[in-house]
Amino acid sequence: MLQQTQVSRVIDYYARFLTRFPTVHTLAEAPVAHVLEAWEGLGYYARARNLHKLATTVSARGDSNAVIPSDPIELRALPGIGAYTAGAVSSFAYERRAPLVDTNVARLLLRMFAPKFAPKSALGQQVAWALAEATLPRSGRNAWTHNQALIELGALVCTARIAHCSRCPQAPDCVYAEERRSSGNDE
Repeated sequence: MLQQTQVSRVIDYYARFLTRFPTVHTLAEAPVAHVLEAWEGLGYYARARNLHKLATTVSARGDSNAVIPSDPIELRALPGIGAYTAGAVSSFAYERRAPLVDTNVARLLLRMFAPKFAPKSALGQQVAWALAEATLPRSGRNAWTHNQALIELGALVCTARIAHCSRCPQAPDCVYAEERRSSGNDE
């Protein structure tokens, strides 16, 4: 629900959705029309259809206790799950060691370590994912905290409009912040 949608818009929908479809199996058993009805107003209806397909796929495995997989590779095999979502689910839901890169994380990591790369370019994305993997702590619990910190720093401090280097705890080790200090453009 959070793909391309702000948390403030999702909160009420999420609670109602979980009340209506409390398990993967109840979601899979529901007609897709009911899922779309519960999603109405959030937009991007392909997300709802993919979520229904995902639930159907997981439930079709024959195990009545089947759950969403924790492994990012297994997650990527499910409908509607891309690299970021696989990493986020694995890290946040299961506390597994899994990198994740969204727009904010890519911008943050590239500014910190490789500012010559454009975050939206194919090469920039490759470099961002490699950096996400290389900087990820070894344990899942620490990776969870690390990933959450990257998301928050990229969304609130190292923003697309303004890099608030003076407020960033990573500024002393950041290539971009050093370049700004050297050029006199520090905030």
